[in-house]
Order: sequence, then structure tokens, then C-alpha cells
Amino acid sequence: MFREIFIVLLLSAVTSYATVTLSNKTDTYDHFTLRYFYDESSTLGIHDIEKIHFTKVIPNQFSQGYYSGTAWFKLNMTNHSDSEEYVLYFTEPFWSTLDLYTKMNDTWNIQKNGLKASLQERSIQNYNPAYKLHILPGESATYYIRGQTLSGHIGEFKIFTEDEFFRPNRIDITDIYIIYTSILFIIVLFSVYNLIIIKNRIFAYYIAYILSFIVFIAMKSGFYLEFGFPGWSQGLHVVGTIVVFFLVLFSGRFLELSTRMPMIDKLFKVSAAIFLLFALLISQDTPFACLAFNIYASMFFTLLLVVAIKALYQGLIGAKYYLIALIIYMPAMGMMTLTFNGVMDNTDIHRYAFLAGSFIEILFFTLILTSKYNELNLKKIHRQKQLLKARKSNEKFLESKIQEKTSDLMKINQQLLKKTEELEITKEQLTRDILERAEAEKEVEKQKNVLHHQANHDSLTGLPNRALFSSRLKQGIKKAKSKEKGLALFFIDLDKFKEINDSLGHDVGDRVLKIITNILKHSIRKEDTLSRLAGDEFTIIMEDVTYAEDVSNLGHAILNMFAEPIRIDEHVLYITCSIGISLYPQDADNEKDLLKYADTAMYRAKESGRNNFQFYRPEMTKHALEQMQLKTSLRQAIDNEEFMIHYQPQIDISTNTLVGIEALLRWRHPTKGLLIPKKFIALAEETGMILEIDDWVMYTTMKQVSKWHNDGLDPGILALNISMTQLESPNFIYRIQNTMDIYGFKPEWLELEITEGHMMKNAMEIINKLKQVSQLGINISIDDFGTGYSSLSLLKRLPINRLKIDKSFIEDIPEDEEDLTIIKSIIALAKSLNLKVIAEGVETIEQINFLKSKNCKYVQGHYYFYPMDADELKEILLKKNA
Repeated sequence: MFREIFIVLLLSAVTSYATVTLSNKTDTYDHFTLRYFYDESSTLGIHDIEKIHFTKVIPNQFSQGYYSGTAWFKLNMTNHSDSEEYVLYFTEPFWSTLDLYTKMNDTWNIQKNGLKASLQERSIQNYNPAYKLHILPGESATYYIRGQTLSGHIGEFKIFTEDEFFRPNRIDITDIYIIYTSILFIIVLFSVYNLIIIKNRIFAYYIAYILSFIVFIAMKSGFYLEFGFPGWSQGLHVVGTIVVFFLVLFSGRFLELSTRMPMIDKLFKVSAAIFLLFALLISQDTPFACLAFNIYASMFFTLLLVVAIKALYQGLIGAKYYLIALIIYMPAMGMMTLTFNGVMDNTDIHRYAFLAGSFIEILFFTLILTSKYNELNLKKIHRQKQLLKARKSNEKFLESKIQEKTSDLMKINQQLLKKTEELEITKEQLTRDILERAEAEKEVEKQKNVLHHQANHDSLTGLPNRALFSSRLKQGIKKAKSKEKGLALFFIDLDKFKEINDSLGHDVGDRVLKIITNILKHSIRKEDTLSRLAGDEFTIIMEDVTYAEDVSNLGHAILNMFAEPIRIDEHVLYITCSIGISLYPQDADNEKDLLKYADTAMYRAKESGRNNFQFYRPEMTKHALEQMQLKTSLRQAIDNEEFMIHYQPQIDISTNTLVGIEALLRWRHPTKGLLIPKKFIALAEETGMILEIDDWVMYTTMKQVSKWHNDGLDPGILALNISMTQLESPNFIYRIQNTMDIYGFKPEWLELEITEGHMMKNAMEIINKLKQVSQLGINISIDDFGTGYSSLSLLKRLPINRLKIDKSFIEDIPEDEEDLTIIKSIIALAKSLNLKVIAEGVETIEQINFLKSKNCKYVQGHYYFYPMDADELKEILLKKNA
């Protein structure tokens, strides 16, 4: 009680300003306070955090409960000592990241720590996170720690002088864990001896229980990182469930539930399966899985206590000591669980009572099993004595039995002579059996051939599979080398075949593949090999190649045969393919590189618009490598703050006033310079980064526009392009609302642009999602209108406010009559649907005059403004207010 009152008084005293004061009087600081901030969205960076006022003050030994977001700690230090080098130490090794930010010369330096950083990468190679602090005498410094964990927000910070931290004889908690583990290993060896002697399953369960507890200790101490294993933040809880799992098996066996309490025994087996399920759920980061495990474990241990009491009353040997061990173990486990969930304060007693309680429990269990060993051993000896006594008493009986058997054998000998005659009769039958066996062997050989064919051929099309293809390609290369001839490898991939499976079903897709197989068979020579590698990927090995024209002719022949539509039931399908071709010996002299280069050429055919064939060229490999490097750079772009936003104003040409801005993403690549979305958006969609990038654009632009409004500037409506991936994500609406709430962004300031082509892919789902967006008060426009062939009925059902005429129709007016007609039609259509119209790509006064004459009120393009950064746009907005 006194301790709690002291902590409350201490916290109230330092709430206004929590600072650690370093002096010459002490080498270790383990009682201080620091500030805590919880970032639920995990999106704030250090530049955002240093602007936030931390209001929550916590002790250095803290427990905040389970959270899924990011914890930020702020530590203020003032050095009144003579030392300059200190170490900040953290006692819990199960945080994924725990990075220290130190500001020097207006630049934030980061010391990475936590399970995501190996011991070799840390500034101080310690199992627990540790950081070097350099602070000159008389100076003050502020440090920020960013932490993430799937376990509880629990731990303890300590500060040491560098000499004290690296003192050779300083005892660390990990050293105690190692001693603890060594004792447990001795108990394991003792139990292994009992298992070898008695061969009873209860010792196997007990050994597994202690070994899993040793692994738990290794996870708790972080010692396992010494062996180079990767860090695993949820591993502590997963191993905890395994410990309880083996305790359940051990307890059920020890309490003899299968014979004493059969119904309870079934319940124990179900509980064991449930604890394994919890291990799986926790390892998959399932929300609330840890909390559910704690609740269920508490309920189970209550049941275990009741069962142990009942076993005691039934007279079970050792039940009294088992009950004592359980009574010691349960409060210790309860204190640890409540501490991890933030219910109890994080103290050494609350956190480490579990280890002491478990140790006492294991000692009791060992004593119990020693008694069990003696009991089982005595039973074994007693049983052996009984068998020896029975053996002696049966010796006389056996002698009489031998005499009887001798008489029986003489009778059997006479019967065998008779059977010999009968065997002669069966000789003919054996001959017939041999002939039948020969027939059976022929059938086995036939089945063997069938299995060999199945192992080397595709079950759907009957074509050679990848294994047989690889063998045929090796043989073809050897043959070409011996004949000094050429060889061509075709890699064929059907274009957009996945859409057939998704829309018409896999049954129709399989029928299409069979038809395609027949098409390809009729396009090749008898000596060529057609194979199906997987899915919609086919290969052709063309041997005896003398002229490159022959290879080109085959490529054209395949494309021409694909020109005809495929009819399946009521469906008429137009299938195209992309073909990559590599040549031996020009491109490669081995099957691995030939296949790789043909695959690379096929992807170039895809990039070239599909429905064509491409010969491999060395620069293709360079292009593929560049794409791979670009993917790698893309993953680091957000963390390195390489993305930026340009804004292009939208103008009301009737008044020449700015009415809105479109946000345009740019990537300041460290080596390739400024990249537009066309260069990397496809890669972002392919790697799954598109959602994170879209969210960054939404957060950044809404924050900037809200700031302009708060500063009295009016940028008009913010137009944001949204991808299909973002629109189809289940929490899209929530993310928009949450971002607007964070920055005070009003719905009427926002317009979302969706391209016409994307809108046509999944019309019904898009309509429903856009209606939800519209109900928030957000404007919606169709971007690149005129290029996606929207139906009028679909436009009438969409909750849109504006059409954006694609710049491809604007760039050639007023000279191109066809573009003029299309633009007039779009404007007339918008007017009939009561929609606004904006034209993009406007660059000349002639284009402005034409659009003005056709009542197109809004435009966007280089004639007025090029895309610009936020500072340049701010200058324009300031002039607008002047």
C-alpha cells in the first residue's frame, strides 16, 4: 500500500516535467519516469511525434496492457555528472522493434533494436535492447523510443554508466535464466533415466513439459538469439500455450483420469486440442487470441484444481503434493497474466513470481514422479516374482506336455506321408498357378508403364509435363550440338486466361486448355516437342533449326491459328497468347538459361501489348534486373521519405479562377531522379505496396489541404486518384473517415477520381462502394472519360458528380474533327445527366476557346499551370487572397 501511494505522489510531482538527472553519486538508474504516447494507426513518424505533446507519464517499470499499434516513449535527461557515455537498457526481449531516436545537428539518428534487428546489427550486441547514449556534462537531451510488439506493452527501462554496464562481474537477469535452465536440464536428465527404466508415458509428458518450459525461458530471456535464430515477437505466447498443452497431458496421466474420471479425461483431451489451436491463432497474429488464451487458461486451471482435490479424496498417491504444487503455481501465473494485461503494476515480484512458482512446482512434480517411479518399479519387481514362481510351478506340467507332444508328432509324421501323396496331385495345380503368375507380371508391367506415363505427362492435356520437358530439352541440346544445328525454345503464355477461370469457371478453363493444346499440336512439326509446364504455360522445342526465318514463321503460324474464336457451349471466346523465344547456341548452351531467357522474352511480349512474339535479347535481362531493383527500391521509398506530392490547379475558364487541385504522386528516386506514377504504379500493384502508397497520399494531401484552410487559404476541391485495390479493400470507407477526423478535413473538400476502365471491371461492386462514399458527402468523378466504353445505363446508376475528358481527345483539337465530335458528345451527355465536365491536358488558347464555346467550364493543363509542389502552390494561393 505504501509503495502505491509513493508512486502516485512521485508521478504527480513529475507530471509537468519528467527528467532523469545524472550525477556522480550513482552508476545505475532504475527509478525514474518517462512519457508515453500510443499511436493506434502506427502511421506517425519521428517528425510528427516531436510535435506532439506527451501527456501521459509512466514509471520506468511499466505495464500498459495489450495493444496492436505503436508505443512512443519520450525520455528527458540532464547530465550533472562527469561521465559522458551511458547505456539505456530495456529488460524485455519480445518487442518486434524498439528503436531509439537521437537528434544531432537537426538530424535524427536511429539505433535499431528489437527482434527485427539481429544481434550483429545492434549498436550494443545484447539479448535485451540496449542503446549507447552520449551526453556531455552540463547538457540536456531528449530521446524518443518507438516500440512495436504483439505482446503486452510491458517492460522496464534502466540507465547505466558505460563502465557499470560493461563491468565483467555485473549479474544480468539472463545469467539467472541460464542457471535456472541448467537446473531444469538436470531434472530432464533424471526424468529421462526414469523413462528408460520404467517406460511409462507419464515421464515422456513430463520431459516434454520441462523442455517446452526451457524454450519458454529462452524466449523470455532472449538467449535464443545468441544462436542466430530470427526474432519472433509472438513466440513467447506460442511457446506458453505449448507449455500448458504438455501440462494438460501430464496432469491427465498423473491423476489417472482415464480410469478415475472418464468424462473429465475427455474434457482434458479437448482442452489440449484447444491450447494447440490457441498456439496456431497466436502465431497468425489473430486479434484477441492472447487474451482469449489467458481467459481459457484461467478457467482450465480452476477446473484442474477441483479435479486435483477430488483425486486427493479418492486416495490417489501423490495427489496431496500435486495439489500443493498447483496452489503455488496458480497465483504466480495469475500475477504474470494480470501484469501482461496491464491490470497489475509491473513489478519484479509480479513478473518473476511466475518463474519462482513454476520452479517450485517442477520440484514438487519431480518429487511426486520419484514416488511414482518407486511405486511403478515395485510393481514391476512384484510382477517378475510372480512370473518366476509360476514358471517353477509349471515345469512338471511342461514335462508331461512334452511327452504328449512327442506322441502327437509321431501321429503327425504318419499324416505327412499321406500328405506327400496328395502333393503329387496338386502339382498340376501349381503349374497352372505359375502360368497365372506370369500373366499377372505382364499386367504389373503394363500398369508400371501407365504410371510412368502419368509421372511424365500432364493429366489434363496428355502433353509432356515439366519433368519430361526438361529431359527432352537436354536431349535436344545434345543432339543439336552433335549435328551442329540450332534449336529454338518457345515459351507460350495465354493472355488474361485467369479472367476465363474467374468468370466462367475452371471447367470451361480446362476445356479451353484442351482446345489450345489441339491448336498448338497442328501448328508444329512431328519432330517438335509440345509441353505444358503449368496452368496456361506451354513450351515448344523446335529442333534442327537452320534459318531464323523458320522460327519466325512458326511464331506467326501460332498467332494466326489463335485469331479464330473458340466456341464452348454458348460462349464465344477470343484467346490471344504472348510468346517468348530463345535460341541455341546464340542465347545459351544449357536448358536452364534457355528456359529463363524464353520466359524473359515472353514477359517482354506481354509488356509490348500481348498477342505477339519476341526473340530474347540480352538487354531484356538487364530490363528485368532493373525492374527487380526498382521493386526493391519501392519497398524502401516510404521509409526513406522519397515520395512527394505535386499539385496541378483546376481552373474555371469563365472567371480564370482556381477552383480545385489534383494531387499527383512523384517519386524522387535516389539514382533515377523524379519518376511519374506510370513508371512504378504497376510495380506497386504487383508487389502489394499500392495500398500503403495510396494511404500515404491520402494522409499527406488531406493534412496539407486542412492546414491551408486553417491558414485562411482556399485551394478548392482536392481531387485524389484511387486505385481498384484501394477501392476494393474492406476498410476503405473507415480509412477515409478516420483520416478526415484526424485532420479536420471536410467531405465537401474532397473529390475521388476513378478511371473509366476500372469502373467497367466489376460494375455492381463499384456502384455499391461509391454510393457509400457519396453518402459521406464526398464528390466522385470519372477520370479518362471516353476511353473505357461506359454504357449509358451504368453512368445513370453511378453516384458521380463530374466527368473528366481524357487528354488524348484534347491534344489534337481543333484540327482533329473526330476528337471534336467526341468532345461535343461527352459534354452533351454530361449535360443530359446533370454532371459537371472538366477537360485535362489543355495547353493552347485555341483549345481554351473551343471548350469555352461548348460550355465546358473547367479545365486543367499546362496552359495555366504545370504540376507544382506545396510551397509553390501556397504562393499562388497567397496571391489569390491578396
